[in-house]
Amino acid sequence: MPILKKRDHQTESRLLLESDDPVELPPADVADNAVLVQFDKFKPFIPELIEALRSGTIAEPVPVMNDGSTFMIHGQTRTFWVKLWHAAGTDLAKIERAQVISCLPSTRGTSVFIDHE
Repeated sequence: MPILKKRDHQTESRLLLESDDPVELPPADVADNAVLVQFDKFKPFIPELIEALRSGTIAEPVPVMNDGSTFMIHGQTRTFWVKLWHAAGTDLAKIERAQVISCLPSTRGTSVFIDHE
């Protein structure tokens, strides 16, 4: 007699954002305590991340991470590497959890010119 695995049909309430392409995030409901940090030194910059998520932004996949679930979120002065969990059925408008993997000074809009003399 074959052994059958019983499937759990429970609906997921929190979904990990996954994509190989940039994802347009609408303005989202994000609680102040929904953001977790890998290192305490990132804590002072959390309001900037929350502001970016609340106003809507683009989540770009981090090229060096091949997991499809680590994204760059660009704030005013910092770029955050994050994993985002959103509430099911909200079309990304409710972020349940954000885990900050890294937080770097932003270099967007910076041009580097090298003089060959």
